[in-house]
Amino acid sequence: MSAHDWSSSDAPREPRTTETALAMPSLGRLLRMVFRALRLRCPECGGGSVLKSWRPGRPWGDVHTRCAVCNFRFERSDDRYFAGAMLVNLLTAELLFAVSFVTAIILLWPDVPWDAMTYGGAAAMVLLPVLWYPVARVLWLALDLVFRPAQPEEFR
Repeated sequence: MSAHDWSSSDAPREPRTTETALAMPSLGRLLRMVFRALRLRCPECGGGSVLKSWRPGRPWGDVHTRCAVCNFRFERSDDRYFAGAMLVNLLTAELLFAVSFVTAIILLWPDVPWDAMTYGGAAAMVLLPVLWYPVARVLWLALDLVFRPAQPEEFR
């Protein structure tokens, strides 16, 4: 088992070489996929859970191999498929922080507790990306499905 392979199974992995053409999504499809992802459900069918439940010894945000409902394969390409989730995680965590920081300043103006905002902001920027990472993985999968629709071989 390599250092980046967190699979607990010694069984050989099925090939994940799905490469599909990019498609221009409709707004409805985009919203449907993102809503399903925020619920941590399969972006394709909305039924099965994408994430395995956490327990000691299992990586935070570990993903099932396939959807229990539609049999969709979650890892669509190589072992580094979810590397894009780190970008989604960083962007969404920073956006959530910035919006909440500005909102707090507006609501508390003119008596803004700057010390609390400074220390709370630092703590939020450390904790938010860690806590948000499982959601970011599912969002990455959903965004990939929006622009690269699933192919029949991904359900076998």
